[in-house]
Amino acid sequence: MITFSATLACQYDTLFSPFPAAQFSRGLDWLAESGFDAAELCINDYEELDVKSLRHALRRRGLGCTTIATGQARKRDGLTLLSADKAVVRRTQTRLFEHIDAAAELSSHVTVGSLRVTALPLDTAQYMNELAAALHPCVEYARRNGVVLILEALNRYEVSQLHSAQEMMDYMAFSDAPENVGVLWDMFHASIEDPDFTQAIATLGARLRHVHLADSNRGFPGYGHMPVEEIVAALRQAEYQGAVSLECLCRPSVQTVIDEAESLLAKLRQR
Repeated sequence: MITFSATLACQYDTLFSPFPAAQFSRGLDWLAESGFDAAELCINDYEELDVKSLRHALRRRGLGCTTIATGQARKRDGLTLLSADKAVVRRTQTRLFEHIDAAAELSSHVTVGSLRVTALPLDTAQYMNELAAALHPCVEYARRNGVVLILEALNRYEVSQLHSAQEMMDYMAFSDAPENVGVLWDMFHASIEDPDFTQAIATLGARLRHVHLADSNRGFPGYGHMPVEEIVAALRQAEYQGAVSLECLCRPSVQTVIDEAESLLAKLRQR
């Protein structure tokens, strides 16, 4: 069965959450009232964040956590797995270890998206080799803790390599990735990189562990050109059992996202 979640900021504000971090509790209430099953939590660090309190806040509302979004640390802290400065790589790995600990507590995945962005001029083979080497201790730590790492397929304007479903599968084969490494497939990025959505879903197969829901303009579904309902139907046809998580810009407005989420979910659950 597909689980439906949405992105919420619980520490620092993000353009993908209809509620600022200061209104996190209100955001959780909205998730529950709108019929979501879980939250996708944007977490930068754990200096002032109590994971047990997060878990209790979710459970009080009957919510789970699908994944921890880790990308804020790319801009806030300059973290990346791919850097000529190995101290930066080590700090990024350490942060991912902390995310994995939190994910074990929350029974969630951990996303690796923006943390694989780099300014280094690497060709495809170099990029995959460097990424696999930097991720290896994180993958092993996640495996020991029963956590899945999901690598996000990002479009060519945001990262230099690994854009399409096929390229993500090429990396999985190259790195001999174990079962606790999956793919996050984002509908917005896919609208740029994957010409056939049904084929992309088939290509990813069992590696597909998380899906981001957004329209072609990265706005709320229904305000662009993506056949969102058809894609969700294709996921069901492929017997996908992971999360479909609303991660869109608050376009055409924040209020649109807040007001129309419930009716969107009702339609998608019927597909």
